[in-house]
Amino acid sequence: IRNVDIKASSTDDMTTAGNAAADYLTENFITGNTYVYKAANLLEQASQLQALATSTSQQLIWIAGISLLVGGIGVMNIMLVSVTERTREIGLKKALGAKRRRILAQFLTEAATLTSLGGLLGVVVGIALARLISSASGTPSAISVPACVVAVVVSMVIGIIFGLIPAAKAAKMNAIDALRRD
Repeated sequence: IRNVDIKASSTDDMTTAGNAAADYLTENFITGNTYVYKAANLLEQASQLQALATSTSQQLIWIAGISLLVGGIGVMNIMLVSVTERTREIGLKKALGAKRRRILAQFLTEAATLTSLGGLLGVVVGIALARLISSASGTPSAISVPACVVAVVVSMVIGIIFGLIPAAKAAKMNAIDALRRD
């Protein structure tokens, strides 16, 4: 007998039933001590796979977090350069009566738009690569629409959070000093 399939009454009894069947087969069908039947513990294998998946997920979360931080810092730098280059424009707007809130909203909108477009482009490239790899390897791919929406929204929120400092810097500028600057 090479294989035996046993159905246990519950998952708790699987290991006990498997070991009992292996012992029974070894005692009744093996002559001599050359071979021994063994029971495969599927619960243990499943728990090992689950532990591996959990560890991999945690590592991916750390990598994604670091990537978001680096991307946010990049957005902040771009927005700071934009504020510096547009100092005269900001001064002119303030001289014409623009409120701090309006300038703050302008730069936050710019940061949110920039990162939303980046997130959308990333989702499109990700879907295209998933389809390409799926067709090349012959394995199916599943694309989650809610996950795609969440990805774009998270990228927009990162833009708003990291765009706050440059937008606040632009909003706090003095109109006369901004117009004098070259």
